[in-house]
Amino acid sequence: MSKNQRQFERSEAKIEVVLSYLEDDARTVITRNISEGGLFMQLDNPDHYPLGEMVNIKYADPLTDNANTEKDAIIVRCADDGIAVAFIEMEEF
Repeated sequence: MSKNQRQFERSEAKIEVVLSYLEDDARTVITRNISEGGLFMQLDNPDHYPLGEMVNIKYADPLTDNANTEKDAIIVRCADDGIAVAFIEMEEF
């Protein structure tokens, strides 16, 4: 077996996330897991969200005492049951 190459350890967590993508109406979805670097959202239509596209998510972060959190993220994996996103941090210019 290969060694786990993940930078951040994932935690199983089912939390509500408000997902915004392009001009679509925001929708509430449930996560399967979360880490400091991203999360996996369970979706009934994951093919609507192409790999490499940016989304915005809002949620109460269980890793930081449920602090209200808003992050931009890039879709890094598409599966039959959802999408995985990696958080991106926009540095000030």
